[in-house]
Amino acid sequence: MDSIVFVTKSNNNFYKLELARTLLHFVEYDFTYFWEQCIDLGKSCRKLGGYSSKQFRVVKNLITKCHPYYEAQINSDFENIVLDCLIEYICHSENIGLEELWARCISPKNAYEKAIFVRISEYKTGRAINQWANIMRIQEYARAKLDYIFEGDIVPRNMYVTRKGYFDLSFSVMAKELGFPSSELPAAKRYNSALMPNSAFMVSKVSKLILKKINPVIDEIKDPVYNPPISRDAIRDQISLDAFSYLRGMARPDGMELEAAEETFANLDGEYFLPDSFKAIIDLEFDKMLENNIILQKCAKCGKYFFYDMNYKGRLCNRVSSSGKTCREMYDETKPIEEEPITTDIETRCQILYTALSNKVGEEFKENEFKEWAQYLENMRENVKTEAATVEDLEAFLEYSERMCVEVKARPAVKVIKSDPMQAPPPPVKKRETSKPEPQRFRFPTLEELERLDNNRRR
Repeated sequence: MDSIVFVTKSNNNFYKLELARTLLHFVEYDFTYFWEQCIDLGKSCRKLGGYSSKQFRVVKNLITKCHPYYEAQINSDFENIVLDCLIEYICHSENIGLEELWARCISPKNAYEKAIFVRISEYKTGRAINQWANIMRIQEYARAKLDYIFEGDIVPRNMYVTRKGYFDLSFSVMAKELGFPSSELPAAKRYNSALMPNSAFMVSKVSKLILKKINPVIDEIKDPVYNPPISRDAIRDQISLDAFSYLRGMARPDGMELEAAEETFANLDGEYFLPDSFKAIIDLEFDKMLENNIILQKCAKCGKYFFYDMNYKGRLCNRVSSSGKTCREMYDETKPIEEEPITTDIETRCQILYTALSNKVGEEFKENEFKEWAQYLENMRENVKTEAATVEDLEAFLEYSERMCVEVKARPAVKVIKSDPMQAPPPPVKKRETSKPEPQRFRFPTLEELERLDNNRRR
């Protein structure tokens, strides 16, 4: 079995999840275009003072294919993800907190400000969270768990199971120590097709036949009294058996009625899962992957994961890159693979600078100046990878940028109150796969020229 089927409480549809393929697609999904479209839509709404549900719905649908769970919950949990993205952007770009933004919109001048005020009010009252920040954190969680279990040399299956168990148990211990009740933590329940929460509607053809048969019994029943208890767990058996008591003695159908039901249940044979959150479906996929002996291996060149094949002893993937070739075709495995020229330390410096400067947009930086700087950084990184520039050129640019950011480093930033304790990361720089094409050379200014431009800007 290389797939599972899950359902949700928000609709009556079935959703298929391909094991491992869905996970890899999600962890590699690039949300940059969605993020940019949210920002552009927000600027237009802010300028016009309007709020178009149709436009927000169009942007929301851009990432429908990021994961089947998002598709299933797009009109419930993720209904306001575009607005959530705008709220997160405003807080970061203007260096303000949710409380300040909420207070600013408390007497809304237009529909746009009213929408922001209502959404932040939902955060404050615990009726919602920022789903844009949440989906970024879920992607980070999935990547971390993937690396924890599968990164490194191939080991026996039981070791992968042990790593997953240790990772999950660490989470459970931490949640307990923080005082989070286990009943509130993510979980996925398993059902057969007839006992799903919405089975009366999802298996409607047979349900209608049953309803015709039990209608005479229902007509004789006095209005049942159901008082929601303080503890629902305590009376689950009671209310279930109360319902069964009216079916006691029901005759087994035969003939055409049973044949019709047989066809339906034959198509619905198997197990169905009901995840109550995004994290729950991610954890479920990891569990089912190992149950079905699906092992992943990390490519030594591109860093992406691929399905382990016991007949292949190398460390390169067979994914087709933008060059039209796979890593196995592009690189000779008998030779040592060259390390990436941009080290982890340099990548970390790039991310720190990106975050610091993005937080200054609107104060000391104009937005178009920040975009020019970000594009310059991306071009520099790409040229280092294609050998059109050196690591020393990139480090010189980073040193210049760090001097430009010295005020940000020296002065602590205003505390930002977020809907989630973990800050959503900035949109990632899209990594381009290449088989060393002809380098496109850029003429980078010298440090003296950069400093002269900087001085002219400050005048």
